[in-house]
Amino acid sequence: MRLSRWWGVFALAFLWIGWSWAQQAAPAKTVVIRAGRLLDVKTGKTLTNQTIVIQGDRIASVGADAQVPASATVIELPNATVLPGLIDAHTHITFNPNFGYSRLAISVPREALIGAKNAKVTLEAGFTTIRNVGASG
Repeated sequence: MRLSRWWGVFALAFLWIGWSWAQQAAPAKTVVIRAGRLLDVKTGKTLTNQTIVIQGDRIASVGADAQVPASATVIELPNATVLPGLIDAHTHITFNPNFGYSRLAISVPREALIGAKNAKVTLEAGFTTIRNVGASG
């Protein structure tokens, strides 16, 4: 009985140590995008030879003279134009135009799967914000 209690204490301590190590944040990865052109939506101008520094999931700096950390992953896009994420204020993310009236028989879980697929396609098209108007689920 005593031995099993100690094993339980040992197991809990081991789990706690493992959990605390898992909670320590990994250093934020830095990605640098060197773009040939960048659309500045505040001024309405297209800027040339711009550098975007992304640390973790945040944009740290943008500009022609942005500092590039030595450990950064650099993406060269000299022939590309970079612009902010687009907004679609009227979309039907769970709708498939090929279904017609048969879509009335689609279950809510299947609609969710269709919505996830459509959300991926929408994001890959450059839309980072949408307003879904007309989902039943």
